[in-house]
Parts: sequence; C-alpha cells; structure tokens
Amino acid sequence: MQTRSLPAVIPSTLGRPHIIFFCELEGPALLELFATPGLLDFLAAGEYGVAVALHNLSPETAQAIATLNQHQIPVVAWLLLPAEEGFWFNLQNYPQAIERYRAARQWAIAHKLHFQAIGLDIEPPLGEVIASRRRGIRDIARRIWLAHENVLYESARAAYVDLIAEMHHDGYEVHTYQLPLIVDDRRAATTTIQRALDIVDLPADVEVLLCFSSIPIEKLGNDLGGALIDSYGPAADAIGVGCIVGSAVRSSSAEDLPPLAWDALERDLQLAAHHTDTIYLFSLEGCVERGLLPRLNQIDWTATPRPDLAKRLVIQSLRTVLLIVMLMMRFSRPLLAWSGWIVAAFLFFRLRQHKRYDNH
Repeated sequence: MQTRSLPAVIPSTLGRPHIIFFCELEGPALLELFATPGLLDFLAAGEYGVAVALHNLSPETAQAIATLNQHQIPVVAWLLLPAEEGFWFNLQNYPQAIERYRAARQWAIAHKLHFQAIGLDIEPPLGEVIASRRRGIRDIARRIWLAHENVLYESARAAYVDLIAEMHHDGYEVHTYQLPLIVDDRRAATTTIQRALDIVDLPADVEVLLCFSSIPIEKLGNDLGGALIDSYGPAADAIGVGCIVGSAVRSSSAEDLPPLAWDALERDLQLAAHHTDTIYLFSLEGCVERGLLPRLNQIDWTATPRPDLAKRLVIQSLRTVLLIVMLMMRFSRPLLAWSGWIVAAFLFFRLRQHKRYDNH
C-alpha cells in the first residue's frame, strides 16, 4: 500500500465530534500503515480513535495495537470473523461470536493490550446478502413474509445479551454496528426485519448506525447524497459514514461499495455531526492512501449541508412503505383472530334466529 506522510500539524478538536476510524488491515500491513510518517502523532494529537478489525489474532496485529496504546490512541476491538466465515455476526453464528470474543480477550491479556471498547458488527449472513442481490426484491419480500418462522431469534438474542453482560463484567464498553433498518423495526414495535435479515437488536452502550452513502447504483450516482444520515440520524447514538476502502485490503467487508469523493464525504461528516458527537469513518487506510486526513482539519463543523432532495424523498418513501407493511404484518394475526370471533358470533346469532323462526 502506498501511503503519504502527514504534515506535523496539531489538529484542532474544538467543536469537532469524536471520530473513530474503522481499520480493516491486519498483521504486517497494519504495522506498515502505522509506520506512515506523522500518522500516529496526527491520531494522538487529534484524539482520534481506531477500531481495529480482529480477523486473525496475529502477533503483528498485537504489536500494532500496542503501538496505539503507547501513543494513548483509543482502540476499539472490532470483532470480525475470517472472510471465509462471512465477516459479520448474526442470528446464525452466535456461538462463533462468543468464541471470538473469548479468544480475543485471552489474546489481549497475553499481549497486555488495552481496548476502550468491543465492537460487534451485526449484519446479515454474507451468503444470503449475495443471494438477495442476485434474486432481487422478490427474495427480500419472501424473507419478510416468512420472518415469523425464524426460530433462531429468541435463543440467539439471549446469547448475545449474555455475551454483552460478560463484556461489561470484563470491564469493556460495547459498541454495536447496525443497519439503519433496525430503527424501522423499533418504530413498528416488531422483530420482523431482524428475523427476516438474521440480525438482532442489542442493548449496547453505543449503537452505530451504518449510514454509508456509497451505493453501487449508477442511476443514483453511486451516492445516496446523505439521505440515510438525514433520515436515521435523529435516532442514532453514533453514525458510520463512508466508504473509502484501501487497496491493500485483499478481502473487504465493503469491497463492492464505490468510494465517495471528498466533497460527499465532507457533506456526510457535517450532516452526521448535527445528530451525534461520535462518528465512525470507514476507513483509516483508505483515507491515508488518498491523502484525506489533513482535510479533516479544514472541515467547518458548523456548516449545515442539505442532502439531495430527490434521494431524501426516495428514502422517506421506502421507509413509509416498509412501516405500512410491517404494521399490517404485526396486526394481521390479531385481526384474523378477531375476525374469527366476529364470524363465530355472527353464525351464533344467525343460528338463534333460525331457531326462533322454527319455533314459530
């Protein structure tokens, strides 16, 4: 990975939200990143955090995290599975999540590493995401329709809640990285989306809604124009923005997302800052590679950019339709049950009327 040296400038933190960089590099590549001239000083002086992806618990990754600890740079242990196991955690792989955390904790103790928080990435199974893209909207509709048949939900959620309690007992704060759709599930007071997508709503200390504007749709310019942030921001503890993927990442969890131009990234950062004081930025290696870090110092955090109106209407329309569908599904069974009683009562009175006529 080609990196650029950073100028020895002390960035101002006045009025700026706390920014935590996602970083997907590991091992020797992670060490090489932190060897970028000026990078560690830049992160430390600006009070930036780094969420380091723990795909593989290698000695080199431990050395890189120890370097961050030495420079008093806040580190989040971003727990992930290896690429061949699907990266993220969900209803289907909660036993792996438990094993992953415990292995990472023992690894951290062995190497005397300090983490500010543990990050749990909750997203649908990668294989099912790929299948849904291939099959289109019909597959998503089928999943929503059959959501109530997902029998994994209760046991998986209980296991994750217990895992978070274990993390708290071990002295860690817990951050969860969630799809914004989790907010729509709450708004409708259902678990339909969670069951349909195999995700789970969890009681985290900080919930990060992943409102990336990057989207592989050319008709929308590969950019949602900040519409997700504008729509979901009021409900967010923290917001994830991006996407800027580094070329050195061989297999990225966001490798199919087109990179945002600087103007779009700046817009999203400013929009997010109006809703939260904690922003996750994807990713550190991508920003270093493209020389974007010094520009963070030049952002006017008091600016109020407006997201694209047409894209805002698209997102709001989709959320309205989704809410209607979910409410219909939520009340469909009670309505069917009550309609059954109504029909039974109607038949009962009809039968009594017939008996009266027969008696006369």
